[in-house]
Amino acid sequence: MRRRIRYLMATALLLVASCSARPALRVGTSGDYPPFSVVEEGGSRHGFDISVAHAYARDRGLTVEIVPFDWPDLEPRLLAGEFDVAMSGVTVRGDRLARAPMTASVARADAIVLVRKGRSTEDLDRRGVVIVVNRGGHLERLARDRFEEATIRAVDDNRSLPDLLAGGRAHAVVTDTLEAKSFDFDTEVAEVLARDRKAYWVSPKRPELVLDMNQWIGTRGANRWLETERSVWLDDPQRPDLPIDEATLIDHLGQRLMLMPLVAEVKRARGLPVDAPDRETAIREKARDAAARAGLDPDAYLALVRAEFAAAKAVQRAVLSQPSAMDPAVLPSLADDLRPAIDRIDVAIRTTLVWAAPVEASEEELVTALRRDAPVPGLDDEDLRGIARAIRAIPPVS
Repeated sequence: MRRRIRYLMATALLLVASCSARPALRVGTSGDYPPFSVVEEGGSRHGFDISVAHAYARDRGLTVEIVPFDWPDLEPRLLAGEFDVAMSGVTVRGDRLARAPMTASVARADAIVLVRKGRSTEDLDRRGVVIVVNRGGHLERLARDRFEEATIRAVDDNRSLPDLLAGGRAHAVVTDTLEAKSFDFDTEVAEVLARDRKAYWVSPKRPELVLDMNQWIGTRGANRWLETERSVWLDDPQRPDLPIDEATLIDHLGQRLMLMPLVAEVKRARGLPVDAPDRETAIREKARDAAARAGLDPDAYLALVRAEFAAAKAVQRAVLSQPSAMDPAVLPSLADDLRPAIDRIDVAIRTTLVWAAPVEASEEELVTALRRDAPVPGLDDEDLRGIARAIRAIPPVS
């Protein structure tokens, strides 16, 4: 707790110094995604992420400037720096992590196929079936990946989805378990497509913001403010199974592993081997120095780095054992995108370890949490146990 207080004080001083230059936090939000971000006809906005944005800004002495976006435009506008952070129920994905940093997770939701109560849930993927989904977001990608024969109708007004399903103009909706609570008629889940988590996507032009938001999220999680807000807005407190710092650590480790399928695809496209000894040597040398600066035991931290290498290679080999379904033209750059993204997450992992060590969760608890937060192919229990054992062996910062 003393380490967290010292960090809070240092961060507050830095932000006070910068407030005169940037008094507003520019928040990109869609306004069409209950319960995260909703805009009413009169222009008022509410939702879980809107509440979090105002609380963060208030704690940091900032004002909130809302910047509306349409989902197909989210990524280019974020990368262009048109807003500082996207806060609108944004799903954590490997390709997003590669483009710009994401905070620790703030909520979880299952991506689902929803049908009217009593309708047969069998054989939805056939001609004549119409499935509606919001255009340009994570759910549209899932829908198009899952359904080959059914007609996927992407709509620009996400809030029209309940009416389309209730009025019989669609046979099913691809949504998530939190948004589905806003449907005011009887529905049932036909299929779970993914188990997702939500975070805040930070502009690459504001690299300092993600670390501070992570620290703030950790503090607000520890004092249960986030739990209360989730109860109010999501009708679900979503208490973590692990202590908040340990859950955040697993979250960041999961983000790192989520980048590995993309690393594999880039290596496939460029004819590169899975093993990269020069890169591994450079990472180890940098990791030892960074661990020492953070006050972490360098040898214990390097054991975690080696376990991360083993798990990362297992994921890459699993991906490369299957045919590629990705267009090489849209792959991120290994040097300009993926490796900087991995480095960013490594900073978050070390920062969280300073607070979390010694980790008290059991090996089994950590393995279960890692498997949930790293939904990637190729990870067996031994890979995950290697990471869990390394985490548990890191001593506290003196």
